Amino acid sequence: MYAFDDLSKFIKVLDLTVPWAHSYADMRPGKTDLERRENYRAAAVQIICAKPDVVFWWAFRISVTKSGRRLDVDNVAKTIIDSFSASQLKRDGSKYSDLALYADDTFDEVRILQVIGNPKVNVDSTHIEVFACIQE
Repeated sequence: MYAFDDLSKFIKVLDLTVPWAHSYADMRPGKTDLERRENYRAAAVQIICAKPDVVFWWAFRISVTKSGRRLDVDNVAKTIIDSFSASQLKRDGSKYSDLALYADDTFDEVRILQVIGNPKVNVDSTHIEVFACIQE
């Protein structure tokens, strides 16, 4: 287990909470993966920190609360991780191209994903933390 609060190894570049919780592969208008990625980007653009000069790899910690319908845990991270991938930003034609943290969402660049969920609440919320590993 990694201690993301170890500042000699990790820098938190994003600490974002949004008032929704969803997963990918919904094709209803207003709920497509592209629209969801752009929503994450729009929320992150004002608060994301500068990417460190040297990054060995990236880690995500995602905490979700969900009311109402069930949410598949394995589908939660897909649109979030893709939101900050240079290749996905380009495919999307996103106006947030400056938010690219890594080239692609492979293990070469994104090595840790932790998803924490709580389905028994009365509010939808997603807390996203992104960490840059600066020392191996």
